[in-house]
Amino acid sequence: MRSNRASNSGNRSNALWGRGSRGESRSNALWGRGGRRAGSAVASFAVVCALAASATAAGVGGNGNGNNFGNLKSFVSPELLSSIQQNPKQAFDVIVQGDRKQTAHGFIQKILQDKSGASDENVGAGAVKQEFLSLDGAQLTLTGKQILRLAKNGTATSIMPNDTVKLSGVNLPTSNSQLWPWATGAPVDWLGAAPKTPTIAIVDSGIDATRSDVAGRVLGQVNLTSLPGNKAVGDGYGHGTAVAGIAAGSAPGYAGVAPKANLLSVDIMNDQGQATVADVVAGADWILKNKTTYNIKVANFSLHSVNRASVRFDPIDQAVEKLWLNGVTVVAAAGNYAVNGVNSGVQFAPGNDPFVITVGAADIGSTLGAGDDINAPFSAWGYTPDGFMKPEIGAPGRYMITPVPANAVMYSQHADHVTSPGYMQLSGTSFAAPVVAGAAAALLAQHPDWGPDQVKGALMLTATPQVKVKLGQLGVGDVNIALARSSKVKTPPNPNAAINKFVVAAADGTRVFDSAAWSDAAWSDAAWADAAWSDAAWSSAAWSSAAWSSAAWSDAAWASAAWGTAAWSDAAWSDAAWSDAAWADGAEGETPVPVDETVADTSVQDAVLAALGIVDANCDPSVSVCTAPDAAPALPALLP
Repeated sequence: MRSNRASNSGNRSNALWGRGSRGESRSNALWGRGGRRAGSAVASFAVVCALAASATAAGVGGNGNGNNFGNLKSFVSPELLSSIQQNPKQAFDVIVQGDRKQTAHGFIQKILQDKSGASDENVGAGAVKQEFLSLDGAQLTLTGKQILRLAKNGTATSIMPNDTVKLSGVNLPTSNSQLWPWATGAPVDWLGAAPKTPTIAIVDSGIDATRSDVAGRVLGQVNLTSLPGNKAVGDGYGHGTAVAGIAAGSAPGYAGVAPKANLLSVDIMNDQGQATVADVVAGADWILKNKTTYNIKVANFSLHSVNRASVRFDPIDQAVEKLWLNGVTVVAAAGNYAVNGVNSGVQFAPGNDPFVITVGAADIGSTLGAGDDINAPFSAWGYTPDGFMKPEIGAPGRYMITPVPANAVMYSQHADHVTSPGYMQLSGTSFAAPVVAGAAAALLAQHPDWGPDQVKGALMLTATPQVKVKLGQLGVGDVNIALARSSKVKTPPNPNAAINKFVVAAADGTRVFDSAAWSDAAWSDAAWADAAWSDAAWSSAAWSSAAWSSAAWSDAAWASAAWGTAAWSDAAWSDAAWSDAAWADGAEGETPVPVDETVADTSVQDAVLAALGIVDANCDPSVSVCTAPDAAPALPALLP
């Protein structure tokens, strides 16, 4: 497990995030003042990103200019530098060239005889694979640290990867050396044979469609922001692009979960990450009207309102329910307002809605196994105001490296989070949710006839139980993308079976949740919980956690917390509650984590590929039996 992890403290305040505890003064240069603004003409709920920006890695170099490499005297390809940034200890197959005035052999001997560096920076004879006659250079296997030393002292004129920077035994069309994709089984979606996924709508601050991470796959950008200070096109804040990169990025070395997925940018936030409830509802409306045109089957909401509410009354809850009940799988962040992992409840829309998939953030430590996985200390969990247990599932959400536009507000304000040009290390349930959104899209590609309930059931059914978390912190466990895709279950159990009994037809022919009827049934029938969440609906054989059925809904939590007069007094619905001020619910106090602690080395990657049955980039082991292609004949050596 990573050492030196700092958890949230009671005094959640620093220069970046301001005051964090609810009830405190939430005021800083970024977020302004909490509470009702004097002179506000329109009263509305505020929505905040479920964002927790972690400190950047103290990786190689670090001159503050964003590349962290210092002054390099030799040319090193950008792709190679990017891979070195992620893991300077990794070995790379490279071609190193010297000054043309010397022979290749003399050049290499000069490198081998130089022992002035640290022990892990000096190059040994075993690193030389072959010397060339046609150029003054050689093929070597060098670590990132060795490459950087050669580049800084100017011994070489150029250092280039040998064809491609090969990250594994299988040359995947796209890849990512961070640990989180390998821990979740995401490589099954990186294959050339992986099915084309439906469109994922990112309801956020916009997407920078010019980036290589998403270029050519952003089908449209709709701007619905009513608050001032919003970039008309693209992503002025940066949060939406970061979310999109995790869900569906495809840049070399930064693959997301579903790199083939198309995206639809629904911009409802201004360039400070603020939105009103009406903007979020307008975003849901737009998706509902255009879902067929753009084949939108998944919508990601990495945000939440700032006022505690029941699903009976909250506009965002009702909007996402309408999406869910009409064929769009909604994935929502749980929120980042827990302190030291203590039960916080999941109090805010849309994460509090019983239909949607609510995602908690896991800290997956530094190994693939679940033995060092914990619930991220900021990740919200517990009962909603209506008594439903949330989240249903967890996903990696701490120390995630993801794309952010270099001209975005978030990028410039938090430059210490930049790990390489255009990429930042971020934490929060905001970045756990798109892992599951990408997984949902991949499932729908494989099962186009499934609806949201089946997707939710399949993901919960195949989740990996976490042995070091309390029941409920990460739902039934961490998402397991590969297992969900390879599962032979054609009809997954329905986790929404109990509340589906209260789904009715609306006047416009769509389906809606009759929350009043559900409330009446739950209130009048003391046995509703036992009947609704019995083994018939939540079979102990079906779910990763046998205890989940008994924890899924609490009449005690609902009766005393949701409907007590103290909780739902007139003050709760006064004008003060309908504030248009936003605040960042971030995980402050995170200790910087070196980039190499977030990386899976090549041996781990090869082991995962073998375990997943990935032996050919053009064969999907989730649906076929794959065999390795015939090996290419070895090239003759250029020197004896």
